[in-house]
Amino acid sequence: MLRDKIKSYDYFLSSIDKREKLIQKNIDRIVNGKVSRDREPNVKQFRIGLYKNNLIARYSRGDDMNSQKVISDYVNAIELMDEIWESKAWNMTYTNSKKEIISLNQYTFSGFLDFTKMLSLGILLDIPKEYVLKLIKFIDGDEVKDSLFEFFINHLVSDRKSILEESYSKFFHVNERYKILKEVILVDDKSKAQEMLKLFLDKKWYSSFKGTPLHNQHNNPHNTYVGYWCFEAAAITKIMGLDDSSYIDNQYYPKDLV
Repeated sequence: MLRDKIKSYDYFLSSIDKREKLIQKNIDRIVNGKVSRDREPNVKQFRIGLYKNNLIARYSRGDDMNSQKVISDYVNAIELMDEIWESKAWNMTYTNSKKEIISLNQYTFSGFLDFTKMLSLGILLDIPKEYVLKLIKFIDGDEVKDSLFEFFINHLVSDRKSILEESYSKFFHVNERYKILKEVILVDDKSKAQEMLKLFLDKKWYSSFKGTPLHNQHNNPHNTYVGYWCFEAAAITKIMGLDDSSYIDNQYYPKDLV
């Protein structure tokens, strides 16, 4: 049954089918030698995005999230990432007064959301740990220290050494936009944590996209919308054992995964 409240079942049926055809075309071009070696990483990067978008679109459409198609989308995305990953490729950069490009130990906004989404889905879908551990390898290799990342990682790796502080040297609104989420994971009182998550979902989640391509994406003429789901809230609920009854009907909360 359709889960998304914004688009129709036929919309997701069509968009998922289109991405599946693009994925096969992408694979065929590489297998048939139609992509030069130097362009291969970019072509594979495009396919990674297709896998990830279909993973979310399948949830929106109402698919069984334990199906092989869903798990394959996740695993294929991670395996391709592992093939082409370059250290600090997703990190923010800035140019200093000497015109030198400096890489910061923090991700771009889209990179941050991508990692929290994939870590959350890895936990919610019970993806084989070997694949989720690759995400941790990327984060550690990029020297990014973030408390929300660590919360999810600690659920998977019990002997993980705690970080003393986050690695942000120049903020780009992650901590401002996701302050409540980062506070929820520190709260011992479950009732308080539940209140905070409800507030975040009701007032903060969608508005956090303002100024980014994600905001108002459902009106994109190229049909790039896959859903505005806050998988992070669901993963936090699962890990902390919260009662989600006060926010279970929020349109951004993927309740079927908890």
